[in-house]
Amino acid sequence: MPSPSPVSLPFLALLRCAGPDAVSFLQGQLTNDTRLLADGRTQLAALNTPQGRVVAVLRLRATPEAVYALVPADLADAVLARLRKFVMRAKVDLGRADDLRLVGCAAEEGAPARDVPGSVVEFRWSRDRTVQALPADSGFVAAVSAADAWRAADVAAGLPQIDSATSESFVAQMLNLDVLDGISFTKGCYTGQEIVARTQNLGRIKRRTLRYRITDGEPPAPLAALLADGAKVAEVLVSAPAGTGCELLAVTSLEARGRALVTDDGRTVEPLPLPYALPGDA
Repeated sequence: MPSPSPVSLPFLALLRCAGPDAVSFLQGQLTNDTRLLADGRTQLAALNTPQGRVVAVLRLRATPEAVYALVPADLADAVLARLRKFVMRAKVDLGRADDLRLVGCAAEEGAPARDVPGSVVEFRWSRDRTVQALPADSGFVAAVSAADAWRAADVAAGLPQIDSATSESFVAQMLNLDVLDGISFTKGCYTGQEIVARTQNLGRIKRRTLRYRITDGEPPAPLAALLADGAKVAEVLVSAPAGTGCELLAVTSLEARGRALVTDDGRTVEPLPLPYALPGDA
């Protein structure tokens, strides 16, 4: 769990989609139903290629002025470039919200996340963490970012993240986004929708994001292979130090679920439970 004290989050970027067509424009590009943002929720969604591969996972929040999106900093430009291809006649203004800076807040178990004075927009990142956007010139002082701790909390919560190394590698269901309420199957068309819907309707979800532990050594890199009986059955999605080793999420063949795996350098990869059920779990 990250420190309860607010921390800076330079590994995240904030995008802004403003204009009268902001919600309807994003409705045609993302996996979730952006009309539901009107109730003040934070919404998880994916931006896909036409082939249904996830370019980035976004967290959305609407204000009266705009829809804001949290994305990994190393994908911000790619996300903007892809979205701008589809603007056409839509009345939207897309860009980085560089006039705001991001602060992450965590709480002790069972306690609400801390509010930061002057927050312009607040995202519910997870059950016990928020990300808050403050004016860039705000005098609020946040601690130095603990990227590994933030990432470790994501791994423990089973929350997938895509970065530049893993972008366009997986379809949304492989990241458990259907389980995490990151996909609407009733909203209608969006980029990549046909592949996502076909995967769901035909029951062709053969890989899922699962959680693991390695008791020693450095965390493996994104897309590193995990092996069973000498064959690749999983690819690392995200990993973070934990004790003398690490914990990680990996997109894994369901045929290998529950099995101990092996890294390509011979370390044992032990399965850990996710904090939520997957389809088919008892």
